[in-house]
Amino acid sequence: MITLNEIAYNIKNLAYGGSTSTENSISLRQIKHWIHYHRAKLIADNIDKGITNNQALYQPLVLTLRNSTESTAADYYEAWDAYDKNSSLSAPTVSAGIIGNSPKSADFKLTGEWLASSSLSNPEHTDTKQRDFYGREIKTSQVRGDFRNLGSHSFWTPRPLMLKNNSGITRVTLERLVHFPDDPITTENEKLSGYHKRSIHLYHKDSNDSQFGDYNKFTDNTKPCYSQYTARQNRETYSHGNYIDIRNIQVSPNYHGGLNAPGNQKIFWKYRGTAAMILEDPTEIDMMWDFWNMPKTDWDDATTPYPIAMEYVSDLIQRVIQVEMQTELKTVPDIITDGLDDVSKLKQSKGGAQVQR
Repeated sequence: MITLNEIAYNIKNLAYGGSTSTENSISLRQIKHWIHYHRAKLIADNIDKGITNNQALYQPLVLTLRNSTESTAADYYEAWDAYDKNSSLSAPTVSAGIIGNSPKSADFKLTGEWLASSSLSNPEHTDTKQRDFYGREIKTSQVRGDFRNLGSHSFWTPRPLMLKNNSGITRVTLERLVHFPDDPITTENEKLSGYHKRSIHLYHKDSNDSQFGDYNKFTDNTKPCYSQYTARQNRETYSHGNYIDIRNIQVSPNYHGGLNAPGNQKIFWKYRGTAAMILEDPTEIDMMWDFWNMPKTDWDDATTPYPIAMEYVSDLIQRVIQVEMQTELKTVPDIITDGLDDVSKLKQSKGGAQVQR
């Protein structure tokens, strides 16, 4: 795999005939921006030729509470981060709501695993019975006994490429295990509970269908699914501009596997999620975290493999040079090392006088 720096330096060397002068007018930062842009164009132009079948384009993402749109999770993480930097502060505590029920380590830090949100797991959540266009309650085997047993959760992500057939995002998968939030020896009891890890592959539902499909009596709107949204940039809560909404996942196994209806002991499903995306800007992957509160990918232009298949690298380089740098290539090369860029001097000179050499 090739890195972003290797592509950028290759373009700069070709454009300037191998010169490494520090006086060249186009910065590496600008070249890298062009690389991201033309990578996106290259993928879009070749989508009908099956380019998205190449897994080198996709970057793995982990869906964890660190990237949850749940504001109480962000507040709890910020409080712990502040406490870790200054132990004279009081250790954060939480006893209610979805964060109070979420899985934690022995020192009460969030593990990153998450719960489906409904009024069963989150008292602040407002549930509504799913009804069809005629007002009839939708019956589904997923919610035996209680419509509140279908929940949802959303996660901020970097912005994916908007490609045909939603091919910019794929392999959205969940794993779930049983979770007893009231038990201090949660891990041991969960091992003995008899509930084994289960993988759930979600299907994509168009955002419009996800929002209004409840009223279509010809479609089943209760299967586990995900939708992708681009949030409004002028709202602080939508700081990352893109999020995945996962819907119709079970909140609790109380109505499944022979367990009784809700009793004295809380019991929920705890989830882990993963996805793969073709990102507009691959370097934004470093906004994602893993389940143990560490950045999943610490992006480095010099060492991190750039998500482009090697067979497309030459085409990408040629696109940047021919489209973006052709004007620069027509200018007189800066052969005098005087701490100034000759292109800039030409613009500043009166009457367009030529630079003395």
